[in-house]
Amino acid sequence: MASSVTKTNRPREDIKVLFDYELANAPGKSIIGVHLDYPPEGFTPPHRHGGATVVAYVLAGELLSGMNGNPPKVYTPGESFMELPGLDTDVVKTAGYEALTVLDEGW
Repeated sequence: MASSVTKTNRPREDIKVLFDYELANAPGKSIIGVHLDYPPEGFTPPHRHGGATVVAYVLAGELLSGMNGNPPKVYTPGESFMELPGLDTDVVKTAGYEALTVLDEGW
């Protein structure tokens, strides 16, 4: 219990929507570009993106992320990863992480 309290006191990400386009060939769907900027020791609580697919490209810093109970992996600038719909994601630790994230609606 104490660790969850500690985690909630950590700084959260700054989110800026860069674009949001409807997809003509997929009615009711859109593609959204989001810039995420995390301060050192930044944190996102465990979460699930529902029906959305998320693709992230690391611009700067490091991200330690574990998904679906698998061992966490460190992502560095130039690396990308994908979160599939319904996947459980736990961002464990950041070291000044900055990324461009592209996702479909429903996140």
